[in-house]
Amino acid sequence: MRYVVITGVSRGLGEALLNQFETDEGTTVLALGRSFTDAQRIAAGKRLILRHCELAEPSTLPHAAELGELIADADEVVLIHNAAVVAPIGPIGDLDPDEVANAVAVNLTAPMLLTNSLLAALPATARAVIMFVSSNAAHGIIDGWSAYSATKRGAEEFFRHLAEQCADDARIRVEVLNPGVMDTGMQETIRAARFAGQQRFLDLFENDELPDPAAVAARLIEEHLHA
Repeated sequence: MRYVVITGVSRGLGEALLNQFETDEGTTVLALGRSFTDAQRIAAGKRLILRHCELAEPSTLPHAAELGELIADADEVVLIHNAAVVAPIGPIGDLDPDEVANAVAVNLTAPMLLTNSLLAALPATARAVIMFVSSNAAHGIIDGWSAYSATKRGAEEFFRHLAEQCADDARIRVEVLNPGVMDTGMQETIRAARFAGQQRFLDLFENDELPDPAAVAARLIEEHLHA
């Protein structure tokens, strides 16, 4: 029995990942987020559990006891940290303080807390795959992207520590994924902002060069879960 926990499933890559897992009868998906699509609400049931939470508010996240009850009979648990926000985009000094705090909470704090709770709840006989969706921005400077870049880089460091901690534990595997650009709502936010280098993102959209999230989701699952 496999359980998959995914954040940010209402659109983009998260929605595409959920759609991939929905066809697997041996998988139960716990979808975490502040909103869900109409199709997801219709499909919700024993194998698709919609759990409302605000990733920016730690008190709303599922704790170890709640997760432990769900995954008590698990053979494998997959936790996919997909949700992220790119805002605020702009020069340091002009950033909205609330948007900065939200970026830290969603991109960094929530993945740390959820991972901690899931590992505390993991049955002794179950395997776990922890997957963090990162970005090229974690390893380079993009004008105006300081909050997104810093939070992605910080989360990567957290998962590097976890990978080292679990190096001798064959049950637990840690994966940091870089899916690349794709046609998502985040790209819409980027195109609406103003920063040096924005033209590249506008050109990708105008030239129809942004991959479909469904294709990216299928590739990530094949490479990181089926390999």
